[in-house]
Amino acid sequence: MVREIETCKIKGPDGYGYQTMWINPLDAAKRNIRQHDIVDIYNERGHVLAGAYVTERIMPGAVYIDHGARLDPVILGKLDRGGDINTITPEKRMSAHATGMVVSGFLVEVKRADLDQLARDYPEAFSQPYDDASGLDFNRVLETGK
Repeated sequence: MVREIETCKIKGPDGYGYQTMWINPLDAAKRNIRQHDIVDIYNERGHVLAGAYVTERIMPGAVYIDHGARLDPVILGKLDRGGDINTITPEKRMSAHATGMVVSGFLVEVKRADLDQLARDYPEAFSQPYDDASGLDFNRVLETGK
């Protein structure tokens, strides 16, 4: 199963499968981030939670997270748990001649996330049904609209 590949999803201490964010060991050490920690990737546009994959396969000063993860908002448009980087990407298109999104180069900062505090601050978001095999339980959307 793809979700079991470490570079695809990292299971947090809360049992949730977080999108993987690659970070160089030098950058991780500066931020006290260890392999499989849950991190907060943020900028002036918002925050995205992800699982840290510490590797020398990413250059220092950069981080990487796949584009195309699912939306699982804690605060819609401000804080996402599903790894949806649209929360933090620039809103402008990549150029006057191309309408593509800017998903391959924008500024962010990274810090360890405090999942316990987030769960206390947003209990409804962190207590939603979750299926370990497939991820989000979409019955919550179909039944409750949340």
